[in-house]
Amino acid sequence: MEPVVVLIVFAVFLGAVSQRVTGMGFGLVSGPFLVLLLDPFSGVVLVNICGIVASGTVFARTWREAEWGSFWKLSLGALIGTIPGALLAAALPAPSLQILIGLLIIVSLISSMVIGRIGKTMPANFGTKLTTGFLSGTMSAAAGAGGPAVSAYAVLTKWDQRTFAATLQPFLVVGTTSAIVFKAVFDHGAWPQLAAPAWIGIAAVLVAGLVGGDWMSKKIDSSTARVVMIVLALGGGIATLVKGLIHLG
Repeated sequence: MEPVVVLIVFAVFLGAVSQRVTGMGFGLVSGPFLVLLLDPFSGVVLVNICGIVASGTVFARTWREAEWGSFWKLSLGALIGTIPGALLAAALPAPSLQILIGLLIIVSLISSMVIGRIGKTMPANFGTKLTTGFLSGTMSAAAGAGGPAVSAYAVLTKWDQRTFAATLQPFLVVGTTSAIVFKAVFDHGAWPQLAAPAWIGIAAVLVAGLVGGDWMSKKIDSSTARVVMIVLALGGGIATLVKGLIHLG
């Protein structure tokens, strides 16, 4: 197996573990590294593909706690938001898109940390849910990371963590599926060009990461896991931004 494929497989594994332990983070952790290893187009699509599997697997265990009224409103916004996100990704040259992805990941992570400390709230109504879904869908299509917008919304509306995490999983499945569809429509070359052994390896480590994450979630504190996820995601986001700036020059 080629070294780059080994690194891709490892990035997928890290994302799967993060998704199972924290309820989100596949796109944040794996996204920037897959963009670096592949390209900003097919890298994001691969994140979306794996994200569907990861969120779907977690959802199979948490569906009873999902808040379906919020899910439909958020999902409607995400379906709309993936259209401009996919159009933007298809229109930008690779270096510019790498810069955009890096900035989106860095800003979204910092914003979610700041929002968690300011103590302000906002109403949980149709408008705020639709807007949150729209922002999440746009980021999912453009950068493969639709979770932070919904996470910030959960903090600002004081959404119960258990019902939020359960609702987030089917929402991410809808958002990432929509992102793949529209990216395929607007950019026919976005599908990752990987050999069959690479796809098999990705599927295997995806399962292994989810199983390992399930075991780890019972052994380590979720706040510790979240800190590790943020550090990895910030590092990947910065590396993606720097690579884009270098190639742009």
